[in-house]
This record gives sequence, C-alpha cells and structure tokens, in this order.
Amino acid sequence: MIGKSSNQNQQNLFKPLLKEFINLSHELVLLSNKIDWNYFETEFSSLYSNTGKPAMPIRLMVGSLMLKRIYNLGDETLAEAWKMNPF
Repeated sequence: MIGKSSNQNQQNLFKPLLKEFINLSHELVLLSNKIDWNYFETEFSSLYSNTGKPAMPIRLMVGSLMLKRIYNLGDETLAEAWKMNPF
C-alpha cells in the first residue's frame, strides 16, 4: 500500500514545519523544487499493493536514494546525516 505524506500545513507548537526554519535558497531545497515528484508517484505506484501496511511515501524513498548517490552515503550514514542536517 502506498504511504501518504502527512499534511505539511498543520501548525504544532512543539513540531515546527521544516519549511519554517530551513534556508529556502539551499541547493537541495532548490533541487527538490525542480523535481517532478508526481512522475515518480505515477511510475512507482503500480509496484505497490492495495492491501497491507502502508509503505513509506514514494517521495521519501526517491529522495533518500538521491541523497545517497549525491553524497555517497550508506544506509546508516544517511540516517545519521538526516538527523544532523534537515536539508
């Protein structure tokens, strides 16, 4: 089952939205705005089942793979880098 991204417009005092405190001119933010995420959703959605536990969102999966390739990271180092740098 395809995972859905959570609503990114909900305000929460203890969990500010990422877009509220990141540098919108950072190279990765600019790159993410140029990527056609709907293309990946369309291409990969047929590979998901309609039953079972929802998977991680396709955008997260594709974005993670891109970061691994751009920065030559492994699975564990990507997770650590993600915690250290919100971009």
